[in-house]
Amino acid sequence: MDRRGVTDTLGFVFVFALVLSTVGLTFTFGYTGLQDTRDFERLNNAERAFDVMGDNFDDIVRRGAPSRATEVKVADAQLTLADDTTVNVTVTNATGATRNVQYDLQPVVYEAGDGRIVYSNGAVFREDPGGAVVIRHSEFVLRQERVSLPVVTTRGTGRTESIGGTTTVLVRATSPDGQRQSFGFDVARTEPQTELMVNVTSPRPVVWERELGRYDDANCDVYGDTVSCTVSNPERVYVQETLIDIEFE
Repeated sequence: MDRRGVTDTLGFVFVFALVLSTVGLTFTFGYTGLQDTRDFERLNNAERAFDVMGDNFDDIVRRGAPSRATEVKVADAQLTLADDTTVNVTVTNATGATRNVQYDLQPVVYEAGDGRIVYSNGAVFREDPGGAVVIRHSEFVLRQERVSLPVVTTRGTGRTESIGGTTTVLVRATSPDGQRQSFGFDVARTEPQTELMVNVTSPRPVVWERELGRYDDANCDVYGDTVSCTVSNPERVYVQETLIDIEFE
């Protein structure tokens, strides 16, 4: 009887330990998987919202709309205006004469877990620990017959530039009156052996290289945080900047 009692006790202990370990493993790995799935769905929702936001910004850039607003659901995530991205454009002719313009803009970033959705100068990128992909292309065109560089200078208004928690955020974009500038580089049309260089300095130079290097006439390389692309002897070069003030409500 004593041996049977000991056997029953040990059996109960082993079964109880097995149940506890199973529950623990299920909680640990199951919760992590659930969290990853939830972050993935958040990014999917944010990706769709950023695509709509890009279209709304295009209304301002292309059609001269004074303002647009986009709803973005922030569910245990963070929506911010990130550190500056710099776009530098230089045209050099055969004699060495150069013309140069530079723009600093603040990308709009949605961050959930280890993933991010980024709107930067017309493009939308999706980042995760495995890398980054281009979801929406910018309007940059780097071809020998025509170089078109519409720069979308998004910037904060000095009010709310970061918001988190669980809420629906209204991303309000406004273009100030008179804050649109266009440049046509005549030197690129009249001088032989002209070279155009576009430098984009940002925390994500590799994805910008992928974005700008999709044109066969653009020769792109990455140097640290900067991707540098050159187009030899372009026929026409147009640069347009549109300022867009961003506020989160």
